[in-house]
Amino acid sequence: MENETYKIRTFLEGVAQCGAAQAFAMLEPASDLLSQRKAYAFLKAHDTRFGGRWEHGEAWLEKQVREGAVIPVRKGHHQNSPLYYSKAQLLQVLLAEDAVRNDIFKDTNL
Repeated sequence: MENETYKIRTFLEGVAQCGAAQAFAMLEPASDLLSQRKAYAFLKAHDTRFGGRWEHGEAWLEKQVREGAVIPVRKGHHQNSPLYYSKAQLLQVLLAEDAVRNDIFKDTNL
């Protein structure tokens, strides 16, 4: 039972973190956007913040973009203009992936 409680608490903390990131994105849109290099660094910092393993790198981000879970924004009109990623979107995808991995919604209708 303790493990389930930990999973739910961690999930709720992630939901709060996503809500805060979404609020910052609405209030300060420029502060929400990360360059591609900074997005990789953000993902690495997120994975390793509590001594965890770095799992979400370049390949993971490319896969999420292909699947449409993360939508990069191109600043500029040219093909080689830099891509920017939303911190709020990255956190949402990470949280959803974590919820599925930990069976947070097991035995529910969700």
